[in-house]
Amino acid sequence: MNPWLITRAIDEAAPLVERLERVGIAAAAFPCIERVPIEWTPDVTNLSGRPTIFMVTSPFGARRLVWYWPLLHGLGKIAAMAPATAAVLEQAGIPVEISVTGGALALARAVATHADGSGPVIVWLTSAAGLVEPEQEEAASLLRGVGELHRIVAYETRPPQDLGEQLKRWHGLRASAVFFSPSACRNFIAARSASGTGPVLERIACIGQSTLRAWSQLRPRGLPAAVYQADDEAFVRWAAAPR
Repeated sequence: MNPWLITRAIDEAAPLVERLERVGIAAAAFPCIERVPIEWTPDVTNLSGRPTIFMVTSPFGARRLVWYWPLLHGLGKIAAMAPATAAVLEQAGIPVEISVTGGALALARAVATHADGSGPVIVWLTSAAGLVEPEQEEAASLLRGVGELHRIVAYETRPPQDLGEQLKRWHGLRASAVFFSPSACRNFIAARSASGTGPVLERIACIGQSTLRAWSQLRPRGLPAAVYQADDEAFVRWAAAPR
């Protein structure tokens, strides 16, 4: 069986590689993004005494929230994508009260339902790239209708320095790839086009609607269309299903 290439950042790829291998599926880390923290000074005075929801839609965003939690503890509730993003917070002992699968828009809808007219402050820790994603824009528009939205750029996403070398190592080898963000799709396609190297991809899976949209819009001729998966759980079940 040809391996699945896991395009998450290097520190996030290993758990899914191990999980796939436990069910007999070959997999390898193939990072197409790396994340760099951006410092943020929470306005604790503005949040104190007001209903507040802290929202994160990526595992790295969750780690940034964990970093700041000593300052924010007791000031609000947390909304996080399930399962991977919520798991980061729960493993740190931070309870998640609002959690759904399906992408930023699905989580925004859940937050809007939870707000129920209370007009909360919504603090969304995201990436610089996320600010211009269509799905995030739609989610942000929805959230502005139910509360006071603050989108905090807590990190930036960029291509790994060794992405070109990875493409050379896998050049001509058959594999499949799973993407978890529009940035990963863009970085992979740009590096492949620039170098003229890379694996022969047989199947593509995209976690989340924004990722699927990015791959569908950018996909060069000759690369397969992507199959949508709502989350890691759905992807593992689909990848393990007999064909």
